[in-house]
Amino acid sequence: MNRAFDRHGIHFEYPEDWILHEQSTPEEITVTINSPETSFWSFTLLLDRPDPYRVVETVIDALREDYSDVDVYTNEGQLGELSAVARDVDFVCHELIGSAFIRAAVIPGGTLLVFYQGADIELEETQLMLERITKSLTWEASTEPRMIDVLDLFELAEDDKNEDELDEDLA
Repeated sequence: MNRAFDRHGIHFEYPEDWILHEQSTPEEITVTINSPETSFWSFTLLLDRPDPYRVVETVIDALREDYSDVDVYTNEGQLGELSAVARDVDFVCHELIGSAFIRAAVIPGGTLLVFYQGADIELEETQLMLERITKSLTWEASTEPRMIDVLDLFELAEDDKNEDELDEDLA
């Protein structure tokens, strides 16, 4: 793995020939890396901190909407040093068996969802790499704004207001 992602307080390493895409909204940040074939790995940081179980179930529901034959397996998962809600999913797509791996945990700054998948014909080659990317995933101890920063903004606004009132009294 020769490339590194290091933004939004999140860090991971990935292969040089994989392509990275990033999407952000005020509610979430999603980064996906695509292998040269069909496998991909992604993380989504959900800033409103939904329950990890609910996040995983929502992903499974979406898979069930897309594929008619979906098998779900409970797994013990880790994201970094945290225990994660973990499910492995097998499904049929265009006569191929696909496998998806879903992990979610609350971290500083939000709920982190890691999702990776591939087709059975290539997972023998890519699953180890997908797991290595997941194991390289780290985050800052605090990726959320500190409350003091918000309080500082209110104090600055109050100071500006007081200065304006003082200027009016002197005039």
